[in-house]
Amino acid sequence: MNENILTKVGLACSIVGLGILYVGAISVHPQPTPIASLDNSLIGVRVTISGEVVDLYEHPNGHLFLKLRDDSGEVIDVPIFSGVRAGLKSIEFLDVVTVSGEVSTYRGRLEVVPEDAEDVKVTHTPPTKLSNITVENSGYPAKVQGTILNRREFSNGSILLTIHEDGSELPVFIPCWISNDKLAELDVGKTLRASGWLQLYKGKIELKVVSSSGLHLVEDA
Repeated sequence: MNENILTKVGLACSIVGLGILYVGAISVHPQPTPIASLDNSLIGVRVTISGEVVDLYEHPNGHLFLKLRDDSGEVIDVPIFSGVRAGLKSIEFLDVVTVSGEVSTYRGRLEVVPEDAEDVKVTHTPPTKLSNITVENSGYPAKVQGTILNRREFSNGSILLTIHEDGSELPVFIPCWISNDKLAELDVGKTLRASGWLQLYKGKIELKVVSSSGLHLVEDA
């Protein structure tokens, strides 16, 4: 067997070996299923999806209901029941969450339901700089961080904070129905990470917190 044949055989073996390694890696770490490809034909099938949190609701019983959106632009519901949630770290708006679970339906909507905490992987995303937030961002979710500059409490129980960072300021509105045992600790001088929806109030941009999960004192994070 001459040198050229040996070289070709060696190259072919290398390619085959790389292919086997790739297939093995895929089987160990399966690629997430695009949310847009989920349909009723997959009900009862276990899938893995990944996306950013674009909506979040905490049930009084401890359940957490997420809406995840991936690069396909589609959104899927992910209910994390209290028993599963107990084993997880905090989840915030715009965090990237990877979920493995069974596809099912609830009230006509598809959802992916994880069975235990190991089925949920959370990657915290960094806060947006206050200087980058403008009125054009109204209607979008955001996560921000800054030092509390002032605090105002309304008669109905709502709270309005102003946070600042590097010379920029942003009002943070906390509706009266938000229940959080750290509300009393949100004092002037504390550093707060807050997430929610950006909205306009009297022509100015502000962040409206929509869940108790959207409030974190940085020293407690």
